[in-house]
Amino acid sequence: MRGKLRAMVVAVAASACATALPAPVDALASPHDRHERAEAPSVQRITEGANGASGDASVSANGRYVVFESSADNLVPGDTNAVTDVFLHDLRTHRTERISLTADGAETPDGGSSPVISATGRYVVFRSRALVGYEERYGYVRRDLRTGDTDWVGGTDELYEGRGTLTGASVSADGRYVSFTARQTGTGRPGHRTAVRDLATGELTLLASPWASEGHLGDDGRRLVYWESVPAPVQNPPSRVFLQDLRTGESRRLDVAADGSTTTSRSGFPAISGNGRVAAFASWATDLVPGEDANGAGLDVFVTDLRTGKIRRVDAPVPQGHSTTPSLSGDGRYVVFGFTPPGTTWGTTHLYRTDLRTGRTALVSRTPDGTPASATTGQRPADAHGRTVVFSSADGTLAPGTPSPGGDVYVRTIR
Repeated sequence: MRGKLRAMVVAVAASACATALPAPVDALASPHDRHERAEAPSVQRITEGANGASGDASVSANGRYVVFESSADNLVPGDTNAVTDVFLHDLRTHRTERISLTADGAETPDGGSSPVISATGRYVVFRSRALVGYEERYGYVRRDLRTGDTDWVGGTDELYEGRGTLTGASVSADGRYVSFTARQTGTGRPGHRTAVRDLATGELTLLASPWASEGHLGDDGRRLVYWESVPAPVQNPPSRVFLQDLRTGESRRLDVAADGSTTTSRSGFPAISGNGRVAAFASWATDLVPGEDANGAGLDVFVTDLRTGKIRRVDAPVPQGHSTTPSLSGDGRYVVFGFTPPGTTWGTTHLYRTDLRTGRTALVSRTPDGTPASATTGQRPADAHGRTVVFSSADGTLAPGTPSPGGDVYVRTIR
């Protein structure tokens, strides 16, 4: 789950697009100018009144449907299984329904978690057990919201013979292709494996790298970005970012400077735009782009034009802070990322959105008085045009009303 920032950052530290960008990208303006010019966004709490924690939210490309997980039992009638479930919220009708149900609509004792919605809004992929006839099998499933059908995607037993845990999934726009990652456990040097399931044919493609993690698919299901995290000192750097063409099998490294030189610093947290034209990642590198790096060897977000190879750094909102966990809008114009201010601990992450065309940066997790709030995101936090961003936060001052225990899911609309 992308929301678990601390665990992901510690993991990195321990282990050591067919056309151009929408418009030429100039250097970013100063942080203060960017924030002052950004229009004040609106926010709403969509889990109002929930009696449990909610999070890991993703949004459809049209910005209408939000999926999330919640331990609350009062979001829908008849929720009696006392476990975390997956829910869908319609921002137009304000209706919430439970998705982690059996084929006949009954609740399951195991519930569901870690959901991601397809760009079309028709399919939801999430972790669960005993939903499609695999009583002892735990893994990812895909729910068709139009027909109600639930299909098996895959689990750790298909990636490892021994024990493992599932760490993330991604889905193509039409729901046909789903990538998922498993982390091997119970060994001295645990690895990661990533696979892609074609749900039209049932074929499972396993990436060649035994360390591939956090795979993210473009909308057409052909391009996949992933993070290769290898325990040091086997490899230097111990973590790198790659793009793979699943049709041809061709793979290329992304944390590379425009002149072709490779960094020796750690990189991770990959993302790709829905149209497959732009990729993003976070890195400690100071040698990927020319010019002074305001936060020195701190963690920065980088954006790559996948046609030209042009790479740029998205400067941190405040010098000396750390930027990480980027996500891209479907059209590749906006990058949403977490920011840890200087002097704070990992986990205190404010959410920002940068317009790659204008260089404008807006604070997304912003309280009514303008104070930054700590927030986390799911796998697809922004809609196709970057106007709607979903996130979770335990800061109850983000919106009017009574906050839920453990945190709520919020929607920020930026015009």
